[in-house]
Amino acid sequence: MKDNKGFTLVELLAVIVVLAIIISIAVPSTMSISKRIRKNMFCSKIDFIETQAQLYGEDRKDSFGNIKIDGKNYPGKTVTVKELVTTKYLKKDNDSEPYTEDPRDKTKTLDNMSLSIYIKNQRAYVRFNEDVRTTCDK
Repeated sequence: MKDNKGFTLVELLAVIVVLAIIISIAVPSTMSISKRIRKNMFCSKIDFIETQAQLYGEDRKDSFGNIKIDGKNYPGKTVTVKELVTTKYLKKDNDSEPYTEDPRDKTKTLDNMSLSIYIKNQRAYVRFNEDVRTTCDK
């Protein structure tokens, strides 16, 4: 009888099957974690934009016109994220265009997202004109 050193075909196939099972379990959960991280980054960015827009509103509330919110008139203004960047209330994500990237999809930007800033009871409030809060409230 020969003294062969090495693995048999059955042993190699068993190792390949075990590795395939491990990979099939690990890859979907990794993708889920990645998607959740991008969503959390988006929600954090939206919260930061909202805070900076409130600061913008507090600083400029004397120069606001009238804006209609829920059927009522308030002193206010509609601005875009790009305007908040150009007035130095937000920083660019990078040195070139676009100013602010959407973390969920790097091909999209938040530059043209508009916000209504209005003053109620001597305090600045912000309302996104796009429905971004539904993404973050879930």
